[in-house]
Formats: sequence, C-alpha cells, structure tokens
Amino acid sequence: MERPTFSNAWSRVNRLTPTLRPHVQIQRQLYRGQPWHVVHDPVTNSFFRLNPVDYHFVGLLDGKRSVDEVWRMTLDRFGDDAPTQGEVIGLLGQLNQSNLLRVDLPVDAQPLLERAHQRQFKKWRGQLSNVLFMRIPVFNPNRLLDWLEPAVRPLLSKWGLAAWLLIMAYALFEFLPHVGEFVRDSQSVMAPSNWAWMAVLFILTKAFHELGHGLICKRFGGSVPETGLMMLVLFPAPYVDATSSWNMPDKWKRILVSSGGMIFELIIAAIAAIAWLHLERGTLPSQLAYNLVFLASVTTILFNANPLLRFDGYYILSDLLEIPNLYERSTRHLKYLCKRYLFGLPHATPVTGVRFDQTTMVIYGIASQIYRAMVMVGIAVFVAQSIPTLGLIIGAWSIISWAVIPSVKFLHWLITASELYERRLRAVAVTATIAAVILISVGYIPMDEHRNAQGVIEASQSTDVVVFNDGFVTQVLTSRGHYVKQGQLLLVTTNPILEARQKEIQARLDRLTIERRIALASLDQNELRTVESQIKPLAEELAEIQHQLSQLEIRAPIEGVIVGPIGPNLQDSYVTRGKVIGRIVNLSDLRVTALVDQSTSDTAFFDQIREVELRTAGGIPAVLPSEVIYRSRKGRHDLPHPALGYSGGGQIMLDSKDPHGMTSLRPMFEMWLKLPADLKQRYPELAPLPGQRVYVRFTLHEKRPLMFQWAHRTRQILRDRLPDLPVF
Repeated sequence: MERPTFSNAWSRVNRLTPTLRPHVQIQRQLYRGQPWHVVHDPVTNSFFRLNPVDYHFVGLLDGKRSVDEVWRMTLDRFGDDAPTQGEVIGLLGQLNQSNLLRVDLPVDAQPLLERAHQRQFKKWRGQLSNVLFMRIPVFNPNRLLDWLEPAVRPLLSKWGLAAWLLIMAYALFEFLPHVGEFVRDSQSVMAPSNWAWMAVLFILTKAFHELGHGLICKRFGGSVPETGLMMLVLFPAPYVDATSSWNMPDKWKRILVSSGGMIFELIIAAIAAIAWLHLERGTLPSQLAYNLVFLASVTTILFNANPLLRFDGYYILSDLLEIPNLYERSTRHLKYLCKRYLFGLPHATPVTGVRFDQTTMVIYGIASQIYRAMVMVGIAVFVAQSIPTLGLIIGAWSIISWAVIPSVKFLHWLITASELYERRLRAVAVTATIAAVILISVGYIPMDEHRNAQGVIEASQSTDVVVFNDGFVTQVLTSRGHYVKQGQLLLVTTNPILEARQKEIQARLDRLTIERRIALASLDQNELRTVESQIKPLAEELAEIQHQLSQLEIRAPIEGVIVGPIGPNLQDSYVTRGKVIGRIVNLSDLRVTALVDQSTSDTAFFDQIREVELRTAGGIPAVLPSEVIYRSRKGRHDLPHPALGYSGGGQIMLDSKDPHGMTSLRPMFEMWLKLPADLKQRYPELAPLPGQRVYVRFTLHEKRPLMFQWAHRTRQILRDRLPDLPVF
C-alpha cells in the first residue's frame, strides 16, 4: 500500500533533539518469533510497544542528533520499511504524550507534540464514560505483598500448580454427580435472606482473587503499585494494578499473572464444593458453602474468563494470540476498514498486514462492541428493577457516553479532518446513506411486533394424593411416574390404635347383644331399653371407625400419572392425617399457564394477538404453535408455580416479604395457552411435563416500525417503574 514519505508538518519537528527519559525501562519480547520492545515508565506505570524499526529509530535519539538526522539514518538502513515523516511525527507524539520523551519544544512544535497536560483529563473522562466500572485507588500494596510472597512461594511453583490440579480434579470427581442437585438449589442464591451473605462473600472472594494476581506478579519480579476499589455497577469490589506483568518477556508468565485471580478463586470453589457435599442441607454453613461455590466458579467463569470484557480473559486471549492491545487495535482496524473502503481514503494505514490478525480483529471488534452494548443495557435494566431512578440515570449516561459523544466526535471529524480533503463529499454521502438506511429500516418499514412472556406447563386435571388418617405404611403399590386408573390402590397403611378400638367396641357390642336377647326372653322392658340405649352409640362409633379403617387404603382420586414423591422410600414410615404424599395429573390434557406484566398487557394487547409461539425449556429449537384458551383481565400477585419467579429461574420479580417466593412484586395477568394436539407426532423427542418452564412469544396483528415499538415499550417500562415521572 502506498505511504506518503513526506509530511507538511516535518519542518516543525525535524530540528528537535529528543531522547528517552533516563528512568524509562525497555524490555525485549518475542511475538511469533519477531522481536519487539516494550518501553515502561515506572513513574506513571505506562507502557509503549515498539517494533524493531521504531526501536532502532528511538534508540538513535540521544539528545544530540536531530529528528531529521535520525530519520535519514533509519531510512538508509531500512529503506522502504523505514517510517515515513508522518509516522515519525505520530510516534514522537505518542511517546511524548506518554511522558517517555525528554525534549525542549519550540513554540511552533508545541501544538503538534505537547499533549501531556491532557493525560489526566483523558483519564477522568474515561472514568466518567465508564462510570459503572470506576476505579478508586486506596493504597500501595507492594510492602504487604513483599512480606507475603516469600511465605507462599512454595505454593507458587510447579509443585503448587500440580497440587492445585489434583485438588481441582478430586473436587470435580466428587461434585459432578451432584450437579443436578446444585442447579436445583440455585434459587436459594437469590433469596432475600441470602443477599447480605452474598455481598460479604463476594467482596471476600474478589479480595482473594486480586491477592492471587498480586502474589503471582510479585513471584515473577513484577510490582503492584496500586490497589483500591472498583465500582462494579456501583457495588465495591477490590482490584490491584498488576500491569507491570506486561513488561515480562515470557508470555506464559504474563498469562499466569492474568490467570492468578481465577486460580485462587477456583481453589476456594473446590474446597467449598467438597464442604457443601458433606454438610447438612438447609443449614447456614451449607448455604455459605453453596454461595462460595457459586461466586468462585460460576461468576468467575462467566465474567473474569470472558474475553469480550476487559477482565482476565481478555489479557489471556491477547497473550495467547500474541496481539497486544487487542481491543484498541481491533477498534482502530475497524476504523481503517471504514476509511479505506467506505470513504475511499487511499492513504489509510492498516493496523497490521498479517491476514490472521486482521480477521481476528474484525471478529473480536464487532463481537466485543455488541456484547458491551448488551451488558450496558442489561445492567441498566437490572438496576432499574431495584432502583428505578438510578437505572434511568445509568441508562441515560450510557446512551450519552456510548452513542451521543462518539457521534458528535465523528461528525466533527467528518467536517474538519484534513485527511478527507479530497474525499469529504464521498464520506458525507456514504455517512448520509448509511444513516438514511438505518432510519428507514427502524423508522418507516413496518415490522411484526412481538411481546414475550414466560409460562409453565400445567395439567387441566390434577389433584393431590392426601392421607386421611394417621398410620404406618405397610405396602407401597406404585411410585412416581407410573400411570394409575381412578380408584386404583396406591398405598396401604395400618393404625393399631384404631384396630384395637374396633376390637374393643365389637366385643362390647357382642356382650350387649347377648344381654338384649336375655332381656327379650325374660320380657324385662326396662332392661331391654337400657341395653338398646347403649348399643346405638357404640354401633355408630364402630361404623365411624370402620370408615376410618377403610381410608387407610389410599386410592387414586383420578386417572393420570403420579408426579409426587410416592415411592419405596415411604415403606414403613409414619404418615399423618392431611399430609400430601403425591400428586396425580392427567397428561393427556396439558396446558401452558403464562403470566404477563403490566408493561406487556396494555388495554389492547389481548385483542391484538395474531399468533402465539411456544418453546419449552427442554426443547428450545422446536417452535410450537399455540392459541389462547383463557385470559384474565384482572391482575394477580400469587404465582401458579415457583418456576415463574425470579428465585426459581424465571423473570418475575418477587415480593421480598414472601419467604416462599410465590408472590409477585407487581400485578400479573394470567393466560392459558393450548399445547398442539399432535405434539407427540410432530416432536417425539419432546416430553412436556407439569412444572416445565415455557417461553412464550406473542405476535400482534398490527405491524409497526421498530422505532415506534421501542418507544412504546420504553414508555410502558418507565410508567411501570417510575409512576411519578411524566412520560411523553
């Protein structure tokens, strides 16, 4: 690609005699077999990477040679590979901005290179634009880590890593058979009574996480000049500055430093998992162990190991791919592609000429931008659920920092950038065309309007199997999952007290019967009346006892499948009157009960439904057509099933005053949806059962552009979350 050798601004810097500051450190590193040099300023803890040609150029800057003289020497040695005058100016500007150069700037070169005063402003501007992840420095932990590192050095070795792998393998071996039980208990994490414990354990585990980064960094000779608090969605979490590892020549040491936090956290998860397996369920120690497993494994893998966020996984991926500053370079490469192929700038310079790196940067740049936008929206919505006003502020600030400010800067560049002097008309036309296509797509073209909800499969006919009298179970004739007919014997119990009482009353009745016969034979009317008055109440009591004894045989009240806990585990157990020991459902007549909130069920929603589609939690790819068979226009707060609530894995926010998690925070509107009659024929792999979660999508009759759909949805959410806020 053609690179202009000369620059009109060269006369402003060619006589300068800069040199690197004496305290600057340079470390040689290999990337894919090619030597690079990392320039480190230990005062500001800033880093700058130089390729071999740039390193040769910078190395010749001794404070005596002029920039022009050094450039010509580099040009003589490297020829076409030498930097152009424009690239030299850019290199000097970046080094000076990072406070790595010592140079006396003349007045005419001051605006070109002197930007050191902007560093602090840019730092704070970056913090404000990323307010949800703001860092607050607290103290320098170097002395503390220098004291701790020798004590744990035997563990920070190959033998320590081997021991870590053995512990993790043992924990997995013990834990994997109980994963299903662990997942079923996940609702306990979001229980209001567990929030305080989760907050405390989160801070402690993250502190241990950051300790891992710091100790491993010190183990390999790095420094940790800063520790403090990072406000993760306005919640404090510890952090340490281990960026000195970037200066380590061995990439595997850099990867170990980046992985140190996860290594330390996962050992907590392993120990907590083993403890959870051996602790009694339902106790506080068991819940704390469960919390630690969840925090130190699930959240660590989902967030810290995720390379699309600039946490540990990002730096690990950068070192594995050997592409430093992956996010920044990906962003710059996407800008290059737009300049080169959309705006037609022939002198636009790519970040790299390596095809693999270019492809990686395009994929990563697009994926990270989309994911970060989704995270910001998700955080704003999550915060709005609990603190509506704060969620609204966060959402507005995110829009300003992620959309408005970049758009204004882009328009300013489009109008004033000197590099567009020959292509400005094309750039404006392309930008206007793209903007018009987007506006027409979202603001003019009618699209299907959808509303989403969650439901649960229920049986139209179902009933509990109830014990009518106390007794010991002597026979269990069926178990969960078996099909039974109405009146079929399920369970046989015995009650020795009732049986003894029956025998006693029967003996008394037999004696009174004999006495009655004697009275009849002797024609003694008084004796006859006395005997008969005793027989009647005893006969009634005997009939009642016989009825109670007959109820010791528990039979199926309806035809269907047993889904309760009836089984061999009840054998020889004692059951009390009124206890529910199972449930029978008629699987031939299932329906979906869905709940929609106020923001979905507006006044015209029920009458506008054109199509209903269902997806079961166990068969997401299969789209099941459905229809509404019942709808309620009156809101309800009680949930038909705990799976619909937030603590049960659903989306409905719960009232914290209900310890059972069966009361919604806002009124919900109930709908019954029909399952396809030919479900088994069309989808034999699906086995819908009562209690299974279902995802519902409603398609409305009226089509509207996406912009109006989004505006309508936003107004409804604001109206529900912030009822006192005037919404347009």
